[in-house]
Amino acid sequence: MSLGNILKKHTRKSAKVAYIYTFDSPIGKIIACADDNYVYLVCFEESANVEKMLKTITERINCQYIEEKNKILELFEYEIREYFDGKLKKFTVPIKTFGSEFQKEVWDKLMEIPYGTTKTYGTLAKEMGRAASHSRAVGAACGANAHIIIIPCHRLIATTSKGGFSCGIDRKEWIIKHEKDFAS
Repeated sequence: MSLGNILKKHTRKSAKVAYIYTFDSPIGKIIACADDNYVYLVCFEESANVEKMLKTITERINCQYIEEKNKILELFEYEIREYFDGKLKKFTVPIKTFGSEFQKEVWDKLMEIPYGTTKTYGTLAKEMGRAASHSRAVGAACGANAHIIIIPCHRLIATTSKGGFSCGIDRKEWIIKHEKDFAS
């Protein structure tokens, strides 16, 4: 389903507005959604979860969608360009997440992983005080991340492979290499 049709399906008659805009990047089009305070969504255009994520935003903030940029999305655009130019290592744009307490705990820990480095799912589980066997639950929380790149789930890898990535393993590999190239 096209983005326009998804927005029509989930928009509500409301005074609350969520702005949505599509940005170009070196690895594909990025959709971002924000109100006047927070970014609620950053994903690639063909993400399998985009409709589910927009439905969640609608349910949580009871909004109508408008396809244009606002000040928060202008800040995001500046920061994502700086990121892809290798100049930005940590995003400052304010975000709002919707998820379980466990998911939010995973996302907070992901934000602590330094730019240009990776960890395994099991290592992150252990750092959260859980057994390494919780690595699948950590991976599932990464799959529910609605803020691709800002919450750096790409920095988590499996012990024997790159692991999964909701936007494609080729993109994950590109982002990891990009960060390693600019980390020094």
